[in-house]
Amino acid sequence: MGKVSYSLVLSDELLSEYYKFTSNSNFDRNLIEKLFNYYKPTYITNKAQLERINHTSDKNLVSSLIKSGLKNQTLEELASKTKYKIILSTDRNDYPYVNINDDNIEKNFTGTFLRNESRDKAIKHIKSLCKEAEKFIIVYDKYFNEKDDNADTLINLLPKHKLEIIYQLNTFSQEQKDKLQKACPTWTLRDENFQDCHDRYLIIDNKVEIILTSGFWYLNNLSKEITYIVRLIKNIRFNN
Repeated sequence: MGKVSYSLVLSDELLSEYYKFTSNSNFDRNLIEKLFNYYKPTYITNKAQLERINHTSDKNLVSSLIKSGLKNQTLEELASKTKYKIILSTDRNDYPYVNINDDNIEKNFTGTFLRNESRDKAIKHIKSLCKEAEKFIIVYDKYFNEKDDNADTLINLLPKHKLEIIYQLNTFSQEQKDKLQKACPTWTLRDENFQDCHDRYLIIDNKVEIILTSGFWYLNNLSKEITYIVRLIKNIRFNN
């Protein structure tokens, strides 16, 4: 297999299913869809794993693995040779395993923009997500009122239709609230005393959350980098 940069390890079950898929055999579609939700090429395997799943018919692969010294390592030892240091599985959540059915480690859409790099794509993406809001959007940023322009950023992001905007208690200044109400009179503003969190959030109908690592201010200010993460909500972070 030569000098390959490996990304991760597949459990015996998943590797067996992966081979069924690549050979267009009778594979479990649901399992494969979940696998590819996490999968990043290229996986690493060894002779022992191929023997366990009865996939030794590919003599060239077996020979290449042996030449590369990939013979009898445990899955954990194989994971230590990869970039992401994880093993995808269906039934284990203990590190280095990641359970593709349900795990704290997820594969989400993420955008990172460095200092002096345009945020135009991020803003368009977040606006498109917010457009789907039907009932409410939670805005959580403990330092929102420290920058008056944050209200303008929010006005640009949110859809101009009837919507409840829920925010952390004492984080919107009166000037910001006035500006928001003027921008869209059908918005209703309501404060809540949420639990303390470090990151900043836009939460859409408790279905989708957008996590901003360095605050709303840096969606427009290019003096620092910003990363945003889009994830579907399984466990509600803020109750309203």
